[in-house]
Amino acid sequence: MESTWRRSDLERRLGHALHIAQRALERLAASGYHDTTQLNGQIRPEKLIGETAMLLLIASHTDAGVEVRERIAGLVSLITPHARSRRVLLAICQQPALALDYGLAHLCLTRMGFPDAGCDAILRKALESAAHNGKERLPHRALEREWLMRMCRHASAASCGAVQQSVLKNPMDLLRGSHEDVYAFTHAMVYVRDFGIAPIPLPRKRTVVLAEAEAVLARCLDEGDYDLGGEVLWSWPLTGTPWSAAAAFGFRVLARVEDRAGFLPSAGTSLNRLQELEGDERKTYLLATAHHTVYVMGMLCAAALRPGAAPPERLPTRGSIPGSAERMLEFFDGADRNAYWWEEFQQLAAAERDALAGLLLHIALRRKAARHEFDQVARLIGIAEELGLANSPMCTQSVEMLERFAAFTVQVDTTDLQVPQFPAISGSQETGAPHELCPAHTDRCLQVAE
Repeated sequence: MESTWRRSDLERRLGHALHIAQRALERLAASGYHDTTQLNGQIRPEKLIGETAMLLLIASHTDAGVEVRERIAGLVSLITPHARSRRVLLAICQQPALALDYGLAHLCLTRMGFPDAGCDAILRKALESAAHNGKERLPHRALEREWLMRMCRHASAASCGAVQQSVLKNPMDLLRGSHEDVYAFTHAMVYVRDFGIAPIPLPRKRTVVLAEAEAVLARCLDEGDYDLGGEVLWSWPLTGTPWSAAAAFGFRVLARVEDRAGFLPSAGTSLNRLQELEGDERKTYLLATAHHTVYVMGMLCAAALRPGAAPPERLPTRGSIPGSAERMLEFFDGADRNAYWWEEFQQLAAAERDALAGLLLHIALRRKAARHEFDQVARLIGIAEELGLANSPMCTQSVEMLERFAAFTVQVDTTDLQVPQFPAISGSQETGAPHELCPAHTDRCLQVAE
């Protein structure tokens, strides 16, 4: 039987996230955070409180050890006054269309076995008001609302129509899609699968949805986006699916980054700004900008602690084709080998590398397409067909892209055509990886842990 990731290590990582959650609540839950020197330097207290409650919800539904349970109990006592504060209740009264958003933490606590009849009564009044549904929402936000309605057992909770409009039903643009598209995918997955507690069915075949998840995971790893990459990895334990080689590798990369830096780095943390601050200001800034990525890793480990959901200790190699990784690596020059995942990839045995040929294919296709090297895209697809790797959404979309350009050249005189320059893929030689690992990361960890 294949050995899985050590349970004690998953519990340690979850415990670390809960420790950071305690520090974040102590410093930020009352008034949030606002840094006028940063473009996105504001954290509303309701957002922090809601995210912390979601971490507690999934952590409470794992069979974790005594230390984790004690941390959860302490955090419940700490968060409850904030989740049901006068500020929150007043917001529910004033904005019935946002009542469920403000009531998120209260609903999570209730589901954990800590109800409050007074809060329920106010929330119920808001949901019965004429304006309770008077806000336009993107499909994944509509899914969030339906998830919250199911939690509070409201009469209209049976409706799950938003899933048919979401990215779980409709394929993502895997070559040129935005980070917001991937964000919508990961959050829709949470709301439909309910952290694995009381999931509802996916609107498409699970294998198809997870094939898209593998493609965007490749992107996140190549860009060094550990926040979004960790959210994508939720897809495997939340669907009850054995971890693929790519997913298991992704978890290994995130775990090593966390061990090296002390926690999962966030693109929202500016090292320059961090170095300008001292003492309490420094700690508060770090908690405000980095807590979400820490929570993502904690939620991932909590999901992995559910029965049969842990990632494998070694990458599964069944079905891998000897030499397939080397065929893909022909498309990676020296500049393409500077991402952090490459360092971890080099530590693998040959069979494990071959099991990641599909991941390498996804990375190479997206890089070549972004650089307008369409002849290389065609070559990659040809080799993928030889290796039996072409049956993937990424390959399908790449072929469709080539067909569009072929039709374009028939219709347009391309003699003097200037190909429009789209933004480069972050993490490439031109831009540099956004999450550079350096001694400052360890320093940040020490500041938070104090």
